[in-house]
Amino acid sequence: MQTLKIMKENQERIAALIFLPDSFNHLLITCHGFRGRKENSDRIYAFAEQMNELGLGVLAFDFTGSGESDGEFSEITLTRQVQDLKTVIDYAYQNYQKPIILLGRSFGGSTVLAGGAEDSKVKGFILWSTPVELQQTFTRVMEEAYEELIKGRIVNIRDESGAYDIKPAFVEDFYQHNMDEYLKKIYQRPVLIVQGQDDKVVAVYNARYMFNRLCNAEMVIVDDADHRFENKIRDREEITIKWLRKHFVDKQRSAGR
Repeated sequence: MQTLKIMKENQERIAALIFLPDSFNHLLITCHGFRGRKENSDRIYAFAEQMNELGLGVLAFDFTGSGESDGEFSEITLTRQVQDLKTVIDYAYQNYQKPIILLGRSFGGSTVLAGGAEDSKVKGFILWSTPVELQQTFTRVMEEAYEELIKGRIVNIRDESGAYDIKPAFVEDFYQHNMDEYLKKIYQRPVLIVQGQDDKVVAVYNARYMFNRLCNAEMVIVDDADHRFENKIRDREEITIKWLRKHFVDKQRSAGR
């Protein structure tokens, strides 16, 4: 494992971790969720080890305003996260020259759709508990605070990780993104959608909505799994590994025979 600092055009630094096996054919870039971090509660280390054993490199990074990256969380927008992801994709391709697979958790999955759809370097998409109905999802998550944001007010929200400020630009920016257009752009590329049946944050409807608009997608709805897949993390990883083998690992090995 190596630590990286990737520079954006505005000179903000993106903190990242990269895990590379001796040889690899694809690089998996992971995007954390809203209020998340690249380490994913330290699960990234074991997950990256499994990916390396498959013959994939892994790059995990903190969006600006989160974790060890520069910036303020209160300035978060989908557009800013898309800029971060594009910076990381360009860095990864310039330095490693490998085709890229994107994995996004929750709002990181929304970012994967918006930031990777138009990039031909991205060969596949893994969407864990991903919302495409952004207004409805964050209305549910933020409740009264969402109404205050719509009115143009900065709000302070408290969750299990503590208190944070968020600015009205967060919700205003949703209207700059057409998720249907992004889905059209990835229509034929391999997509894995994994969703918990008991997710109270991102409704299962989001997974079915995406699946019905794609032609090369696999959707797995996991029984008794919540938004964070508590007690079901291994299930999610096994589903992901099986899909990666089918579309990238075994196919690459067959081509090399």
